[in-house]
Amino acid sequence: MRKVKNWRGSTAAKIIAWIALSASALCFVFSAVGVIFMFDEGIYRNSKDETRKQWFENVSYEYGLSAVDDVRREQPAGSVESKYFKYGIIKADSLEGIDLNDEKSYAERNFSDKISLEDVYTNSVELSDEDQIVYTNGNFLTGGVQLMYSGDNSWVSVYADRICYDEAKGVFVYLAGNEYYPVQTIETDIDGYGSAVFTYDTERKMYLFEHTDGTGDAASAERTAADGALTDVADGDTVAESTEEPLTDVTDSGMDDIANGEYVTFDMFDGTRMDVNHWGNVLLDGVREISMDEIDRVDSSEKNKEDASVSYTTHEDYYLDSNYTLWVNMGNTSPKTTYQMVVILPQNVGTDWNSTDLYVQANTLLNFVYSMRYTALVTMFVSFIIGAAAFVFLMCAAGHRNGTDEIVTTVWDHLWLDVFAVGAVLAEVFVFYVAAIFLINVDVAYLPFILFVTAVATLCMGWLLLLFLLSFSVRVKLGKWWRHTLCYQLFRKIGQFGRMIWENIGFLWKVILVMLVLAFFEGIGVLMFFNSDIALLLWLLEKLVLYPLVLWYCVQLNQLKNGTEKIAGGEPGYQISTKRMTGIFKEQGEQINHISDGMTHAIEERMKSERFKTELITNVSHDIKTPLTSIINYVDLLEKEDLHNETAQEYLEVLERQSSRLKKLIEDLIEASKASTGNLPVHLERLEAGIFMTQTVGEFEEKTKAAGLDLVIEKPETPVYIMADSRHFWRVIDNLMNNICKYAQSGTRVYINLEVKEAQVSITFRNTSKYPLNISSDELMERFVRGDASRNTEGSGLGLSIANSLMDLMGGTFRLYVDGDLFKVVLGFAETAEKETKEKIEEL
Repeated sequence: MRKVKNWRGSTAAKIIAWIALSASALCFVFSAVGVIFMFDEGIYRNSKDETRKQWFENVSYEYGLSAVDDVRREQPAGSVESKYFKYGIIKADSLEGIDLNDEKSYAERNFSDKISLEDVYTNSVELSDEDQIVYTNGNFLTGGVQLMYSGDNSWVSVYADRICYDEAKGVFVYLAGNEYYPVQTIETDIDGYGSAVFTYDTERKMYLFEHTDGTGDAASAERTAADGALTDVADGDTVAESTEEPLTDVTDSGMDDIANGEYVTFDMFDGTRMDVNHWGNVLLDGVREISMDEIDRVDSSEKNKEDASVSYTTHEDYYLDSNYTLWVNMGNTSPKTTYQMVVILPQNVGTDWNSTDLYVQANTLLNFVYSMRYTALVTMFVSFIIGAAAFVFLMCAAGHRNGTDEIVTTVWDHLWLDVFAVGAVLAEVFVFYVAAIFLINVDVAYLPFILFVTAVATLCMGWLLLLFLLSFSVRVKLGKWWRHTLCYQLFRKIGQFGRMIWENIGFLWKVILVMLVLAFFEGIGVLMFFNSDIALLLWLLEKLVLYPLVLWYCVQLNQLKNGTEKIAGGEPGYQISTKRMTGIFKEQGEQINHISDGMTHAIEERMKSERFKTELITNVSHDIKTPLTSIINYVDLLEKEDLHNETAQEYLEVLERQSSRLKKLIEDLIEASKASTGNLPVHLERLEAGIFMTQTVGEFEEKTKAAGLDLVIEKPETPVYIMADSRHFWRVIDNLMNNICKYAQSGTRVYINLEVKEAQVSITFRNTSKYPLNISSDELMERFVRGDASRNTEGSGLGLSIANSLMDLMGGTFRLYVDGDLFKVVLGFAETAEKETKEKIEEL
C-alpha cells in the first residue's frame, strides 16, 4: 500500500504513464482505423480471392470510365497506362444478343482473346454530351482516380419584355416571348397595416398572404409572418389553415376577412379598398421596385384573344437577379448514349508499393491487409488495455505529490471548469480543422506525411482531452468541483440577488411598481415614436441593466436604514454587513459601524466603571465591617460594666446607636452590590401573595402606629399565587414599609392593594410624603438618594435600589411613581398556577 502511494506521487511514474498512454493511443487509433477499413471491405468474412476480385472490378470500372470517355470524344485509346487493363467498349443499351467475340461489336477494344459473359466484368454507363468525366490524381487508397459529374441543369437568361398584371387570373407576371412567368414575391405597403407580402404557390396558382409590421428592410423578400393578424382581425385569432379553395365574400374593407397564412389572388380585391388600382409602388421578388403606373394590364382569358395567345410557362425553376434579368432552368435536353464496358480481370498481378498501376496497388494492399488482419486486432486490444491502465493511473495520481498528503493543484486547476471545457473543445476543433486542411490539400502519394500529420493531430487532441480530465479529477478530489464553474457563480449571484430582493420585498415592492409603470409608458413611447426593432431591443437591454442596479442600490439604502434603526433602538453593538455593498454605500455603512463601535466602547467603559464602583463599595464595606464589629463588641462590653459617670453613659449610648446604624448601612451596601451584580442566590417557589400582606400588617403594626399611620390592605378573597424567593420578597416589602414609616405624613393612610388582571399580579404601595417630592422617580431609584433633600432622617438611600434589584433577580417588575406628594410603588408578578409552578421548579 505504501509503494502504491509512492507511485501516485512519483513524477517519473507519471511521465512513464503519460508516454505509455500516448503511444498506446496512437497504436489504438491506427489499428482501429485499419480494423474498421478491413471490416468495411469484408476482409474478415471474405476470402482473399473474393476480395481481390471485388477490388479488381472497382479498378476496372474506374479505368473503363477513361476508355468510355475516349470513345465518346472520338479520341485514340491510351488514357490508361496499365498492362493489365484489357477492355472493350460497346455502344448499346444492353449486352443482350451481342457477340462478345465479334470485333465489329466493339467501338474500341485492346484484346483478341475469346471470352464469355462469365469470364469478364461488365458495367454500363449512360452519358450525354454535357456530362463530364474529371480526372484526379491518386492511388487505390483514395477509392477512385476518376469522378463523374453530370450536368443535369441548364440555366438560361430570358429577356422579360414587360411586367404585367393579369386581370383575368389576378396575378402579376413577367412577359418573355410568348410565355408568362408569375412574379414569385410581391410586397406593398398598406395604409394603417404596415407591409403585406404575397408569395406565389405554383401548385395552387395563388399567393400566400403574410403581414409584417413594416419595420423590416424594404428590399428583403424573405420575410417571416407577424405573430398577429392585421388590425381589423380580432386579437387571439390563430393563423388560418391553408386551403386550396379561394376566399369568398370579401367585405368592403378587403382585409377584414383575411388572416395571416391565407391564399389569395388579387382579383378577389376588385372593388375594395385593397384593389390593385389603389396601390402605389410594389417590390417584385425583393429586387425591383416599380410603380403600378408602369405595370401593363393584360387579360389571358378567352375574351381577349390577343392576350390569350400568350400561355403560362411550364418551367417552375426561375428567379430574377439583381440586374433585373430573368434566369430560367430549362433542364437537361441533350440525348444520352449508353456505353457497355467489358473488362477481362487480370491474373498473376505483381506487388509494388511504388507502382502507379491501380491493379498492382490493389494487389499490394490486399496482401498487406490479409497479413495484418489479426495483428491489427491484437494491437488494438492490447493498446486499449495498456492505455486504459495508464489512464486510470494518471487519474488516480492526479494532484498527489510525494512528501504531502494534501492535493496539489496546478495553474489549470484554477481556471473555471466550464470555461476550461469550452476552451479545450475550441482547441480540439482548431487542431482538427488545421489537420483536415493539411490532409485535404496533400496528395495521397505522400503517405508518410499524411501519417505524420494524423499522428501529431491525434496526440494534440488527446493531450488536450487528458489535461482537462486530469484537472477534473483534481477538482473532484478537492470536493464540490461544481462550485468552481462560471455558470455556478453566475447562477449563485442571480440566486443571491433574487433572495436579496425577496428578503427586502416589503421595502422594494413600491420601487418595483414605480419602475414597471415607468417601463410601460417608456415602452409605449418607444413603439410610437421610434417604431424600430433595434430601438425596442436597446430599450429592453437598458432595462435589464438599469433596473437590477436600481434595486441593488435600494437594497443597500434599506440595509443602512435598518442598521441605524437597530442602533437607535437600543442595539449599539449591531453591525451592518458591508461585504456586498459598493461605493458610497459601503463607505457610509462602515462609518455607521464605527459609530456603533464607539457607542459600544462607551457603554462598556461605563459598565466597567459601574462594576469598579460596585466592587469598590463591596471591598470597602467588607474592610470597614471588621473594625466596626470590634467597636460594637467593645461597646457591648462597656455597657455591661458598672459606669457611674452619667456623661460617659450617654456617650456609650450614642456609640451604640451610631455603630448599629453604620452596621446597617454597610449591610445594605453589601446587599445592594450583590443584588445589582446578580451574585445573590435565588430560590423561586410558589408563594401566596395574600399571606405576605397579612404578615405585613402584623410586623409593622407598631411602627405604623408610632408614625401615626393608618395601614389599609385590600386583597382578593381567593388565594393569589406568584413565583418568588420568599426571603428576597419579604426584604422588598420590608424596605418599602420602612421607607413608608420614615417618610409618610403622620395622620394619613397607607394603602396596600393586591390585584390580578389578565394573569398579572400587582402589589401597590401608596402613601403621602411628609417632605416635598421635587425629585423624579428615576432619581429616587438611584443609590444614596433620599426623599428629604436635607437628609435629616435616618437612612442610607439604598432601600429602593435594593428592592428594584431583588425584583429583577426574581423576574418581577418594580415601578415607582411620584405625583406631587403622592408616593406609589407597584410590584409586578405573573400569576402562577400549580402546573406552571411544577414546570418552572423542574426547569430550575
